[in-house]
Amino acid sequence: MNRKLDWAAIYDERSRNFPIRGVVRSAVRRKNKLWKVGPILDQGSEGACVGFGWTAEGLASPIRVDLKRLKVRAPKEPNEFARYVYAFAKTIDEFEGEDYEGTSVLAGAKSMQNFRLLKEYRWAFSMDEVVDGIIAKGPVVLGIPWYDGMYEAPGGILKVSGKVVGGHCILAVGYKVHPGGEDAVILQNSWGTSWGVNGLAEIKVSELAKLVAEGEACLPIKRSYGIF
Repeated sequence: MNRKLDWAAIYDERSRNFPIRGVVRSAVRRKNKLWKVGPILDQGSEGACVGFGWTAEGLASPIRVDLKRLKVRAPKEPNEFARYVYAFAKTIDEFEGEDYEGTSVLAGAKSMQNFRLLKEYRWAFSMDEVVDGIIAKGPVVLGIPWYDGMYEAPGGILKVSGKVVGGHCILAVGYKVHPGGEDAVILQNSWGTSWGVNGLAEIKVSELAKLVAEGEACLPIKRSYGIF
């Protein structure tokens, strides 16, 4: 199946006013951590990865949203809700008009706020901050460059290789300590259960750091069931 990559961003300098430091302490002890994930979503051959990444975050712990309890008019089936988030994000993002594909992680965060699933979010500006956030607070939504060697993650191991083929939104849901080797971040994709192992794969911290340096990393701080 052809996968469409459509994360995009125009960096908003105001995001630097909302760092994770102050709500997440530095030097969080490195330990194994895996947040409980919701159903593995599948965006098929269409785009909308930002909507899928944010929906996956909403369905994961530490607060697992029940879409049926939403007080706003929106689809209740997770994949359809994800497409709805994406469509709304395109109406409020940084790009002119709507006749284009792709949107930003920032627009996805604002959409989740609009649907009353997210009260507050902060930004990570380094790999250490991303890891601190994952271990201490919860999953982190990433918008990163995607390489053609990342379409598959055999055995649940994701490696960066080949050339850049676009941008993709994906969810960081855990951290894995490898004694005697390099630690890894666990990612949840939105390409169904055939990607990686049941939709999850781990990537070396050093490899993900290079991708994060060119992307966006957003940490939800105050989540909601959609009733605030």
